[in-house]
Amino acid sequence: MLKRFLNNDLLLKVVSLLIAFAAWLIVVENMDRETYATFKDVPINMSNVEDSISTLGLNSITPDVELTTVNVSGVMYAVGNLSKEDIEIVPDVSKVTGAGVYELPLVGTIKGGGENVSVVSVSPSRITVRFDTLHTKVLEIESNLNGIKSEAGYLIQDELVTPSQVTITGPEAEVSRVSSCEIRATVDEKLSETYSKKAALVLLDKNGNVIESQNISMDVQEATVTIPVLKIRDIPVELQFMNVPKNFPLDELEFTISSETIPVAGAEASIDKYASILLDYIDFKQLGLSSSYAFSVNLPTGYWNVENIQSVQVSLNDEGMSSRKINLDEIKVVNAPLGYKAEALAQQLTDVELVGDAAVLETISAGDIIAEVDMKQSSEIEVGQVLMPVRIYVPNGSLVWAKGSYEVVVSIGIDDGSAEE
Repeated sequence: MLKRFLNNDLLLKVVSLLIAFAAWLIVVENMDRETYATFKDVPINMSNVEDSISTLGLNSITPDVELTTVNVSGVMYAVGNLSKEDIEIVPDVSKVTGAGVYELPLVGTIKGGGENVSVVSVSPSRITVRFDTLHTKVLEIESNLNGIKSEAGYLIQDELVTPSQVTITGPEAEVSRVSSCEIRATVDEKLSETYSKKAALVLLDKNGNVIESQNISMDVQEATVTIPVLKIRDIPVELQFMNVPKNFPLDELEFTISSETIPVAGAEASIDKYASILLDYIDFKQLGLSSSYAFSVNLPTGYWNVENIQSVQVSLNDEGMSSRKINLDEIKVVNAPLGYKAEALAQQLTDVELVGDAAVLETISAGDIIAEVDMKQSSEIEVGQVLMPVRIYVPNGSLVWAKGSYEVVVSIGIDDGSAEE
């Protein structure tokens, strides 16, 4: 009989239809039945708190609880489609009137209205929140480094902190306790190059004790401390000269220098290329026996005077030298421009002071000395009489020079090509 039933297609269809209809009736009946569900770790929304109390000039400090457990009830299909993201838990701040600690009831709602489902209970049902006036303070970030040492021949400069400031915000009573902010680090190596390290910021009270508060926020949590390290080299000083006589043996002239080298610190790549420290000029027109000078030491930007040597004393080593005065009877005018002729109106210079090797000066005569006016030294050539400097030198390269300035009047005319008979 069962076999005959199974082989009857029409009968099977009728029975299947009846079973499906019965199942549908059961589902429809159960969908309208009320059911319950529990959702854990539902966050508390504090945004409405901040909006509500901002008019009182207050801010909320972190509540003691941030997550809740929520029980809901409703028809089966509505509860089945619900997630914890559809539930909103907010504190009731209607009783907050000023600064202080409050126990706020928690109110639960279903976002979007939540038809056919509602919040039954929230656990915990209350949270403790502190309300206070927030205060802001800007602090310089100081460095507190231990164990800083440099390799021999290197200079450690003052460290740099980036960023240099931090802004802290929190309850006025707690922020007022903060006196300073530090970045702390231990350097466990001898430095021969610039060093950088990033570390967390530490807040301190006036006694140097660390302040740890969850209620104080900082706009930056860490900073980078950089320790510039420079290489030190002894850089030689170099004299400079002006109005040096023609053919003068400058390398035979000796000077006593108080600091022939100066310790200078700079970036390694550049300090190795720093050849010499140029001092100011020594003018041969003013150089005489016992001449001495005090030259300032000026370094380019980016270099440091390690021993702070601000000036160098320079004096002529005049041992074996003397001076004498002589009259010169011939003054030449050279390098007259094409189309011009020129001559010195006076052919004598008197009391020309010569300085130099004593042995040479004993035997030197006027004929051993050249006195000439170089027309190339004039920026403009005009017909007439012009006062021009006289250059004096010994042509054979002796260690002798003329001290002082000498001038003659030069007559300049047009060269018409005629010659005197």
